[in-house]
Order: sequence, then C-alpha cells, then structure tokens
Amino acid sequence: MPEIITSLHEEVENLYYLRDHYYDSSSSESSQDQKWDLVKKEMLAMVEKIKSTCLVNDVPSSTHPSVFQYLLGRAHNVMPHYDLEAQNYLSSAVKLNPSYVEAWNELGECFWKGGDTLSAKNCFSCALEKLRNKVSLRNLSIVLRQLKVTDSEERKKLLFEGLSLAKEAAQLDPTDGKSWLILGNAYFSVAFYSTHSDGYIHKALAAYGQAEKYEVKLRNFNTADLCFNKAMALFHDEKYQEALENLERSQKFEPDWELSKTKYEFTLQFLLNVKEMVTLKGKLKPRKLNSLLKSISSKDLGLYRTNSTFKRAFLQDLVLGANKGKYIVAKVIASVSYDGGSPLACCISDKQDFAAIATIYRLSQDYGLTIGDSLLIPDPQMHTIHISFKGEVIDFPCVRVDSPQTILVNGHNLQPTQMASMFIKFSSA
Repeated sequence: MPEIITSLHEEVENLYYLRDHYYDSSSSESSQDQKWDLVKKEMLAMVEKIKSTCLVNDVPSSTHPSVFQYLLGRAHNVMPHYDLEAQNYLSSAVKLNPSYVEAWNELGECFWKGGDTLSAKNCFSCALEKLRNKVSLRNLSIVLRQLKVTDSEERKKLLFEGLSLAKEAAQLDPTDGKSWLILGNAYFSVAFYSTHSDGYIHKALAAYGQAEKYEVKLRNFNTADLCFNKAMALFHDEKYQEALENLERSQKFEPDWELSKTKYEFTLQFLLNVKEMVTLKGKLKPRKLNSLLKSISSKDLGLYRTNSTFKRAFLQDLVLGANKGKYIVAKVIASVSYDGGSPLACCISDKQDFAAIATIYRLSQDYGLTIGDSLLIPDPQMHTIHISFKGEVIDFPCVRVDSPQTILVNGHNLQPTQMASMFIKFSSA
C-alpha cells in the first residue's frame, strides 16, 4: 500500500507540473482554453485512477482512507476555480484524520478559491496548531492580507501580521522559492503604509530575487507570477525599464495571460505619454503656458511664506537625490493617468519654464490635480528616468512624492479624504 500511495502522490503532483509548466513544451500560440482543457482531461483521468485503486485495494477497510480522500481533493483542486468536489473530498480527509496537515492546507486553498477567506483562515490556523509549517504560514499570510476590514489601523495590523508569518515561512526553508515570493508580496503590501525611505519596496525586491534564485529547485512554481509581481514592485520603485522587462518575461511563461499583457501595454503607453507631456510641455500653447507660469504667486506658498528653514529652489537647480531644506513651486500643465490610479503623474513647470514629472503616491482615486493648479513640494526627491526599450528611448526628470500630506495644492494642505493608502492587487498570493 505505501508504494501505491507514493506513486499516486507523484502522479497528482504531475498534474500541477502540467498546469504550471504547460508553455514549456507547448506552443506560445496555445490558448488558455486549450491549456485548461488538457489539465481538466488529465485531472479527470487521475481521479478515475485513484478511485479504481481504492476499489482494488479495498481502501475503506484499510488504514489509509484519509490519504485517498486527500489525493482526490488535491487532484480536483488543480483547476483555477473553486471546485465543490475538491472541498467535499478534502473535508472528508480532515474528518477522517484531524491531524492531516496537508489536507488542512489544501482545504484552505479550496475555500480561498471560493472567496471564503474566513474558512480558509480557519483551515490554515488548524494546520498550524498541528505543526508550524511553511505552507500554512505563507497561505495564512496571503489570507490575512485579503480579509475585508474597514478600519485602516486594523488593515495595517493584518498586513504586518501577514508579513511576520511570511518571514517565518521563509526562515523554515530558505531554499523554497514560493515562500520568498509570498514574502516579497507581503513586504510590498506594507510598503504603502510606510514611506519609501523605510525600504519595504527594496526588501520586496530582495525577496523576489531570492525567489528567482531558488525557483529552479521547485517542480511546481509559477514563474509568471513572480515576474509580474516583481514588475509591479519595480514600477513603484520607478525602475521602469526593469519593470517592462519583467512584464515581458512574465508573458513568455504565460503567453495568453491577459492581466500581464494589459499591464505591459499600460506601462509602456504611460511612459510614452509622460515623455510626450514633458517634451511638449503639456501640449499647451506658448501664450497659455506663459500665462500659467506668470500666475505663480506668494499665495501658492501657504505656510512656507514665513518658514525660514526652507528655501525656494527651481526645478533645474535641484540635485539628484534628496534636496533637504528646499521647496519647489510649479504649475500643473498636464496629468498622465496610470491603470490602477497610482501614482498620479503630473507634468509640472516653474517660472524658469523647466518641465518635469511629479509622481505622487497615496492619493485617493477620487482626487486628482488639474491643469493650472499650483503644486508646492518640500524636500523634493529628484531623479532622472532613462529607458531604452525596443527602439524607444524615454528620458525625463522626475520628482517623487511619497507623502502627500507634505505638499500644498494652491497654497493649502490636502484633506484626509484626498489621501489614501494604496491597494495593490497581486497576480496571486
């Protein structure tokens, strides 16, 4: 019997290998429908094989009924959507053997697919009561980040608790690429409840780097997910060329993945639009532009009119990096939207007629800046974007704003309702 179970385990895992590595051996022109049709066909064949093996070996009277229920449930769970049969088989497995950690984890994933995050949380918590294991830890980390709460402090608490669990998972097995991927996602999530200088995005990128290092050791690992999520972190770190390269790489692993294609197209078009806005100075006519720039006045300085610790600077005088103790005041001459709403990118120009892009994070999706608004940025962080990608060369100066509570718009601070923590949707996990 143990040999039979081992063999069936391996064959069920082959289903997951087929799912995660379909495009390794199939044409990139194969559609998602073709992929899932094949996976479903193999899954149904595997289910029949497990059932027939149960009958031949008289499993109900053996010492392994829970294992066969688990294998049937895990086979069904290979599909991308919630499967009631998977839930029923896995529920039977944990009833037959309440200490069956793998079955609890698989049942949790089944509930998670069905959108029942509370039941998923309970399953992973039950598994951890039996054994501190990396799968339960990282899956519970995911679920905590997805629980629906309205209080921002409670949301923050759940995110940091999820980060702690993901760290523990990676520590339990430092060679597991999936645990590093989940840790990267956890770091990326908490990044938007902190400042850029706290380094959480850089920690996320470091974790993704570890995931890349160990992904080859995992038989069932979705590299497309890793590339996509790393690209999102790179985008928010304003390393745009690397972000595009990772989105392109993601498509090589999942050629028919619409989310990755869409993000790639949006990102490239966003950067091209930014370049155009800076080059053409918002496409404003010279008379209109001059009128806007001349209208910058002392009333746009707000509290900085009497703040002697800050000195006014012009865009072209800023040094690369931090410009502590200085502030700039400029007019918004264009805005460029990005899919997902963050950051808000504005083309700005000051009285010296120098154009740059201001990327402002953590703004409410219901709030935006309009042409003619005056924008004052203290301690501006200046850097130069340079991208050379598929024949396109994109260059522009950029001022990054991580804390919108420090800026002034038309001489006034933003209201709390105009600011928000950002929500990032990962490809998975």
